Amino acid sequence: MKYLVFYICLFGSFQITHAQNLGEPGYFSYPMAIKPKLNANFGEIRPNHFHMGLDLSTESRENIPVYAPAEGYIGRIKIEQGGFGRAIYINHPNGLTTLYAHMNRFIPSAEQYLREKQHEQESWKIDLTIPENIIPVKKGQLIGYSGNTGASQGPHLHYEIRDTKTENCLNPLLMKFPITDQIPPSLIRLVFYDRSKSIYEQSPLPVPLIKVGNKYKAAGIIKLPYEHTFIGLLAIDRINGAANQYGIYKAALMKKDELITSFEMKNIGYDKTRYLNGHIDYVAKTKGSPYYQMLFPPLGFELDIYSPKPTKNSIALTEFPEEYIINVYDANGNISSASFQLQGGSIKSPETIHEGIKITPGTVNIIEDDALRIIFSEDAFYDSFYFNYKTFYSVGSDAVSSVIQALPDYIPVQSSFTISIKPNRSKVLMNSDKILMKRTYRGKTDLKKAKKEKDLYTAQFRDFGNFQLIEDLQPPVIVANIFSGKLVAGNTRIVVDVSDNNKFIKDFRASIDGKWVMFQPSGNRFVYYPDEYFPPGEHKLLIVVYDEVGNMASKEWILKR
Repeated sequence: MKYLVFYICLFGSFQITHAQNLGEPGYFSYPMAIKPKLNANFGEIRPNHFHMGLDLSTESRENIPVYAPAEGYIGRIKIEQGGFGRAIYINHPNGLTTLYAHMNRFIPSAEQYLREKQHEQESWKIDLTIPENIIPVKKGQLIGYSGNTGASQGPHLHYEIRDTKTENCLNPLLMKFPITDQIPPSLIRLVFYDRSKSIYEQSPLPVPLIKVGNKYKAAGIIKLPYEHTFIGLLAIDRINGAANQYGIYKAALMKKDELITSFEMKNIGYDKTRYLNGHIDYVAKTKGSPYYQMLFPPLGFELDIYSPKPTKNSIALTEFPEEYIINVYDANGNISSASFQLQGGSIKSPETIHEGIKITPGTVNIIEDDALRIIFSEDAFYDSFYFNYKTFYSVGSDAVSSVIQALPDYIPVQSSFTISIKPNRSKVLMNSDKILMKRTYRGKTDLKKAKKEKDLYTAQFRDFGNFQLIEDLQPPVIVANIFSGKLVAGNTRIVVDVSDNNKFIKDFRASIDGKWVMFQPSGNRFVYYPDEYFPPGEHKLLIVVYDEVGNMASKEWILKR
């Protein structure tokens, strides 16, 4: 089929190299015809990740027209329930890609291409790579309408600029983005740590910063009972005409004219964004403190935001006061500075008595006994700590093992770990194909189908918590707003609600006379508006649903149109 395109564009072959026009004024125009305003900036701290683009205000409205900021072609469309929701990507000839997420609709040519591919792949959820000659666009051309789809907390447009080749996200505010910003960052607090200890084994010393004129300072001399210290920072940024608090772009620690260490939010890949948990004091945050950003990288850290190279991991303290300055920047070049004096003390902090197994970054760590095995890879942790676990017998009707509590539960994990648990129920009373491993923590539940390995059942997770094997023999339950014999008109909305004892639906399939039709999911509700795949006449609608372990439920209706 030939796809409708709005403009004929003779690009020739796209040269995917770094842009000569990167940052050139006017290369990327603002993607909406409303007053530019930021809800969130690049590099802001979010749970388990950095914010990888800009959240552009749509004035609390949906369906604001979105325009291509430069010529290119629509190279990718991604549809998912969470995350970006409905997202469209434009590849540009300067080697960059722009992304637009949480959209409601795309232009007709993109919607037509998307719809056909969804039916070819028989999946509403899809991630399409599109050849460059299918949907070219010119600068200023309409590409779709903003929305609130996916994991969005309100109407807005999430906008990213990526290196097309590496897919690393670049800071759009460094590319002459049309946001007025004359306000320097606000510096609130410094936090000092003992480098001889893990960040997870201490209570840091917070020191407030006082604004004096246009600069900040810490009162008096900061005396620390350490030989070496590393420092955290609490700071925010603001922008003209907005009440929001934004993330800072850069912080640099100086001693006289020497750069000791710095970090910069300039270029981050999605494969590294979880390293945020090593850039912050994760433990302090879990206990209610704000986000403290570390000026020194932890021991296990592979995100390239710190400089100079090689990066120091502490300051050596002396018995005499020494002065330091922290310069904090926003992406528009506004600077705030804080000065402070550090002095080492003669009183050393007492040694901590540890219980458990010492876990060290950069090595494979294995925990094992007769009923449990946990394997942590080399890149699982950012700093050392002592691992413990507790076992609790469970009397739940679906339980086939005790509950294993991993401790300390506040330790962040970078990469997935493998956990294997031995059942405590007789083998003859278990169905080995129907075993789940359940993780619970602070009201949240994760479920993974467990794989049998000799006497253990194995799954992978990325967070600590309470782990247990359960057996799931119950199929899902299907309820719909239709009945056999119902006459379906053109505007009929068919709604199917699916429930499951463990609340996780792995697969949903709908067909009319054996041919797949596209229901749109929202949680465990699935909605279908009759289309050309439901022609006039009498037809059989069949719904088949599977849960995480493969329990199946089905239901069918004879409908007329």
